[in-house]
Amino acid sequence: MDRLIALSFLLCSCALFVPAERTDTDQIVFHHQAAGKVQLIGDWNNWGGITSSTSMVDPACDVMVNDNGIWTASLPDDLPRGRYRYALLVNGVQFFTDPFNPERTMFNEHEVSVLIIN
Repeated sequence: MDRLIALSFLLCSCALFVPAERTDTDQIVFHHQAAGKVQLIGDWNNWGGITSSTSMVDPACDVMVNDNGIWTASLPDDLPRGRYRYALLVNGVQFFTDPFNPERTMFNEHEVSVLIIN
């Protein structure tokens, strides 16, 4: 019986380390009262147009919808299976990870979130 309980705890704890996976209602939600603009940037939109020669992001790229400091955006419907890095860009200068997704990696010296589509 003790082994069964220990195995159950082990299996449940492993679920905490699984990257975010796509669901039918994929929506990114981000709380930031002071933000003037939040953009959802990632591998699927070429990081908002960031190039190696400049760190500027296209100001019109994937701007999230603001409802009293709660920013929302949907992931693109046509993303094929794979692993995608993404971040929330506040006011065009500050990178944030997705607070509801614990999986992290790096992009251009910024910590970003990871999404896996199976």
